[in-house]
Amino acid sequence: MMNEQIGVGVVLYNPDLTRLRNNITALKKQSQHILLFDNGSSNLAEVKAIYATDQAITITGFNDNRGIAAALNAIMIFFQKKHFNWVLTFDQDSLPPETLLEKFLPYLGMNDVAIISPAVWDLSESSTDYERTENPFDYIEQCITSGSLTRITDWQAINGYDERMFIDLVDFDFCRRLILSGRKLIRVNQAVLRQEIGHSKQVMVFSRRIPVDNHSTFRKYYQARNSIYYFKKFRAQSDRKVYWDEAKLYIKTLFFERDKWSKLKSISKGICAGVKMPAVKWQDERNIK
Repeated sequence: MMNEQIGVGVVLYNPDLTRLRNNITALKKQSQHILLFDNGSSNLAEVKAIYATDQAITITGFNDNRGIAAALNAIMIFFQKKHFNWVLTFDQDSLPPETLLEKFLPYLGMNDVAIISPAVWDLSESSTDYERTENPFDYIEQCITSGSLTRITDWQAINGYDERMFIDLVDFDFCRRLILSGRKLIRVNQAVLRQEIGHSKQVMVFSRRIPVDNHSTFRKYYQARNSIYYFKKFRAQSDRKVYWDEAKLYIKTLFFERDKWSKLKSISKGICAGVKMPAVKWQDERNIK
């Protein structure tokens, strides 16, 4: 089902071309306004060759990797200039159902809603991100950007995605600012997005399943740094869970992950950077243009 007020933006970074083709095929059945925004991929020429004559696809991007936040902001600006009302954002690892927008459309008229999101099924863990309910939709506190439909006016009202974060917690930071602004987020329970989140696995510890993400050394740095930055930014609304999050990141990496020593070093650097990183409390930042 097509909707002319909705654009689709996909962030690319060295995408798997077979998976990308499958994802774009599914998205083209729902929109003829698709922007592929590249973040410095080494195989961009191959992507361009695939879609060179496709009128539904626009390809642009940065020459280097400037992070997910910068790419998302660029996507929103692109569609804002074309006077779209909503943008459906994706990363290259999500498998969009062909009926995703069809399931979202009934909720476009909810004027207090800034984001319409799907339920997420993690292929690597065979698990969902939510407890199943009989409700057609539920109000939620946060969601990932991939598969989510965001109202452009709300993105603009809170000054977009925080590019200082680069990658990790960008989506949750964005959601938190929307919630604090009095806006609402919903999850449409019949819209299920399949996604492979990192290279995660589960390990058994005293009969409990413990998720281990196995992210790269690069990602470990930003996970550690941004947890502290996020806490400082929302100190008035946050508890001290950040300290437990940092401890869990360190412990799980130490006991359950590959290449642990370089990752632990990266986590330590991230913690130090997060402590030093200036963070304007968001209540004050709203007035910064």
